[in-house]
Amino acid sequence: MNKNPASDNETAFTFANDDGKQRIGIIHQPRKMASKVGLLIVVGGPQYRIGAHRQYVHMARHCAEQGIPVMRFDYQGIGDSEGVYPGFEHIAPDIHQAIDEFLNRTPDIKSVAIWGLCEGASAILLGGAEHKAVSHIILANPWVRSQRGLAKAYVKYYYLDRLKNPEFWRKIFSGKFKIKAAISGLLSNIRKAFGQKPADKAEKKLATDDRDFPERMLSGLQNFSGKTLLQLSENDLVAREFDDLITSDHAWRQTIKKKISARFDLEESDHTFSSEVWRQNIAQNTSRWLLSNPSSGQ
Repeated sequence: MNKNPASDNETAFTFANDDGKQRIGIIHQPRKMASKVGLLIVVGGPQYRIGAHRQYVHMARHCAEQGIPVMRFDYQGIGDSEGVYPGFEHIAPDIHQAIDEFLNRTPDIKSVAIWGLCEGASAILLGGAEHKAVSHIILANPWVRSQRGLAKAYVKYYYLDRLKNPEFWRKIFSGKFKIKAAISGLLSNIRKAFGQKPADKAEKKLATDDRDFPERMLSGLQNFSGKTLLQLSENDLVAREFDDLITSDHAWRQTIKKKISARFDLEESDHTFSSEVWRQNIAQNTSRWLLSNPSSGQ
């Protein structure tokens, strides 16, 4: 079996949370340090440290090759870690303990950048970035899902794209398209998107702060004093929903203008950057931005 040369500088280990539950982490050490900022990858949703189509493994190895130390880890209750997964709104303590372990095991770094996709990006703004060692955050397709926001994204992107599709019109003229059902769905989404904003009681019960989690995400970004990179996929409803929020909401619009250091929009990319080109782009954007935006202590 061929040995992966990258594995020479990759170390797997366990570390305990406050309840003594063991979690697993992997650190990728560069052969030559080019950054005093380490990169911690926070996974999105109930995934584990490898990520969809091994995305996080590839990103970690790419960044390590560029001289950036990287750590991947599993939340409690996910992958090979013990415990019960508490949901993305409540994983800030896991992130903070991973940062402490990263700093302890990599004494050459002075601060930490956190990279998160989808719910991972949301978790960063819901407390993950509050650790004093966090100097940078990288948000990829942040999750701000609400019934209202999803309906707006469907109306703005899905239905308009279908009108431009020749196959859509061929189905209509051939009689194979269920027009009544389509119109009913469109009208329903319009009502959800532009009607009165509903109070989501279920979401409010999940945390002591009774605001909806996107509002708490906004506060997290407003309170973060470091540097922020935003990366959005062009062909992804989650990204489009977030983009609609930050352009239509005044508070979000002003905060993004003030707090986002750079933004990259990946043409045609899907939610998890599943092609080789998209995967390389997201990793290169991350490493280049980190190396060109050192922390104030470097």
